[in-house]
Amino acid sequence: MLSSNTYEQNVLSDTLALFRNSDGYMLTPSQGVLLIDSWLQVLEGDPNIDEIKGQLDELRTAIQAEQPDTLYIGSLLNSLAEKSENIASDDNSEGTWTGGLVSLARILRNVSEKINE
Repeated sequence: MLSSNTYEQNVLSDTLALFRNSDGYMLTPSQGVLLIDSWLQVLEGDPNIDEIKGQLDELRTAIQAEQPDTLYIGSLLNSLAEKSENIASDDNSEGTWTGGLVSLARILRNVSEKINE
């Protein structure tokens, strides 16, 4: 399970700030890929969350498609939101990390809704 080390917290904080301080729904595919790559680095070596890493890889591929499938991307974002909430509610989650993951889940759902309007 995710621990609350500094690098993980920085990536989470940077992700939340990106969506809070700008119109995060308008990220370019390149910006999305950079964000996903940051998360993949954070998750490197944690075998407990291979499914999340797999979905991030799928999302990375989907947003780079010549004609992105927004329904599929939305589905991946919703699934990642659910997993973020599950991690936040895990007994091993601690501190501000849990609140940040709940916020991230909310943002992922909002982005999913916006891209499918």
